[in-house]
Amino acid sequence: MNKKYFKSEKGITLMALTTYIIVMLIVVGIVATVSTFFYGNLNIVKDSAKYSCEFDKFNSSIISDVKSNKHVNVDNDNKTIIFEDGTTYKYNDSDDGIYRGQNKIASHVKYFTISKKMIVIDNVDKEILTINIIIGDSNKNLINKQIDYTLKYW
Repeated sequence: MNKKYFKSEKGITLMALTTYIIVMLIVVGIVATVSTFFYGNLNIVKDSAKYSCEFDKFNSSIISDVKSNKHVNVDNDNKTIIFEDGTTYKYNDSDDGIYRGQNKIASHVKYFTISKKMIVIDNVDKEILTINIIIGDSNKNLINKQIDYTLKYW
């Protein structure tokens, strides 16, 4: 018999097999870590979308009133906005909601403050309504906005 038939060099060594297994474990570990972060952030985005819709409802409602009124009265103690046409916005602490008249237009509101100021630009008085609002349920899913609305001045 010939010696070359007994000694086969086909296949992989134990060291090469161990190296392949270690590399595969590292790849699987990286994929698992990335997918964990991905799905965790996906839940945050899903919840944020829910609360951004609440902000959008409030914002679209107040913009239409801001652009159709020249004057506003603000009561920050009662968290109330009263426009010159009689439209009223009120923040209710007990149910975390903002009401336009009797209709609830935003919920899950954790913080709401209002102020107004008058500025003069090119001899034109402009009344500015500033609103600070935080909407959400936890520290991760909060929408925190401070917006200045310029009332109709022409």
